[in-house]
Amino acid sequence: MKVFTIFIFRIIPTTLLSRCFGYAARLTLPSFVLDRIIAWYSAKFGVRTDEYIHPAGGFRCLDEFFTRRLNPGVHVVDRGKKSIVSPVDARIDQFGVIDGATVFQAKGIGYRLDDLIPSDYHRHFIDGSFVTLYLSPGDYHRIHSPVGGEVAGYFALPGRLLTVQDYMVKGLPGLFAKNERLISYIESGGGTVAVVKVGAMNVGRITVSYDGVETNRAFRRRVEHFYPANARPRVEKGGELGAFHLGSTIVLLFQKNSVKMDAFAAGDRVRVGERIAVFR
Repeated sequence: MKVFTIFIFRIIPTTLLSRCFGYAARLTLPSFVLDRIIAWYSAKFGVRTDEYIHPAGGFRCLDEFFTRRLNPGVHVVDRGKKSIVSPVDARIDQFGVIDGATVFQAKGIGYRLDDLIPSDYHRHFIDGSFVTLYLSPGDYHRIHSPVGGEVAGYFALPGRLLTVQDYMVKGLPGLFAKNERLISYIESGGGTVAVVKVGAMNVGRITVSYDGVETNRAFRRRVEHFYPANARPRVEKGGELGAFHLGSTIVLLFQKNSVKMDAFAAGDRVRVGERIAVFR
């Protein structure tokens, strides 16, 4: 049955459907309609309604709710000099050492670094380390920087928008390298870090806070851009980096021997600002 489901997802126009969903999510709706949708969504997906800021007059559209901001103090950022923090509220799905140029997607399933980042920049992460973080529909959808440093550049990669639910991750090799991606390259004092934001079905867009680039546009093209050394956007650890306009997946990549992971297990949940590793 799961094989058939994967086949169906591979042949239906998920990119078009996701773009339509994104447009619909940005439509202004009457408050009595939107409030009921948000209440249903929050109950179904376990949204922590006590944590987010309720704007005066309420949300105007679903996209505003998906990209909601949280009350001060909900996230506490670890300020250790060498610490690396979670960029999202999410579930840890996979982590470990990159085997040469192979990253593990699930048990027995991998994908190549040069497929995930199809440029010479992937060489920074050969034999490095990675962490894969899955955001559920009920999670906070804003993305924060795991380290302090400078954004050296970004890579926007059009691709598929297949669901990233467990059965697809475990059944379709190379899923994260097939789906649309928006990658931020961050140069920090401890080394280079890549924040790979992976699109998925019904993710209307992925945006970043330091540039106007976004995914899932009508006319998409592959763009890898590097900022001049004297004009790199500065990001603080725990500072906002971007947003999913509905949940998806983050893959963090680190250079060889640059980090030591904290003691956690697949399935553990982390929140923005919690320490997940330290620079060596």
